[in-house]
Amino acid sequence: MKALVLWVALTAGAVVVGFGLAWVALFALNAVLPPFRREDDGTLREFVPAAIAYVTWGLTSVVGAVLAWRWARRRPSN
Repeated sequence: MKALVLWVALTAGAVVVGFGLAWVALFALNAVLPPFRREDDGTLREFVPAAIAYVTWGLTSVVGAVLAWRWARRRPSN
């Protein structure tokens, strides 16, 4: 039971860190790409930064969950 609680806590931390990294990626892309215009609505200019942010968040969360699971399973139980 301790391993499960530890895994959930570490996975929640990975989700929070992934969310922060997604915001950083979104701000970095918005700084590099040209300013958003009304005619860009519904185009790739609108969807690419959002997709990259979601992929960053998802990959960080999944990798964090897998690493947390491996670490929680490896710890000796008392």
